[in-house]
Amino acid sequence: MKRLAIKPTDMTREVMAELEARGLIIRLCPGHEAFEAPAGETTWRLMYEPREGYGPHRLIAIRVNREAFAGFGTHPDNEEFWCVGSEDVQPMYLAIALISNDRMMEKIADGTLSEDDFIMLRIRYNDPEVSFFVMRAGVPHGEAIVDHGKAPAAFYVTESRDLPLDLTDMGEFELTVKE
Repeated sequence: MKRLAIKPTDMTREVMAELEARGLIIRLCPGHEAFEAPAGETTWRLMYEPREGYGPHRLIAIRVNREAFAGFGTHPDNEEFWCVGSEDVQPMYLAIALISNDRMMEKIADGTLSEDDFIMLRIRYNDPEVSFFVMRAGVPHGEAIVDHGKAPAAFYVTESRDLPLDLTDMGEFELTVKE
């Protein structure tokens, strides 16, 4: 087994803006709602629309209490992360591939996948600048904790009801948090 120990990155406005610029997420933060609304009117702007075939939207709460990134994979449509919660829980990390799923599969097959192909976000709760975002369809990602003897980490997700998780076969590779 090849362990990819990835150093955590703090969720900052700059880090999240970079992930958005790469097309991996859509930030839901102050300033993103800034568009014209003429006096006397209420207007709206579409952030994204779910793809047909995955059912209506739903809101789910997720508790994470595993150190392995066993749920690392992709979804064929977007999902929203709402990192609302207590800071007094297990530290939670979100691993996101910085390369496309196709490229990641090639690198797994030829044994060249590396720590540089990922970012390991240390989840920050309740911060309007970074804690709310849309994970784009097809972006490989997964969550895990580091056990510090606290309550399990938790967050909310809104997604289409019938949205599947396509698990990634990491082959000989294993993602871990470098502490």
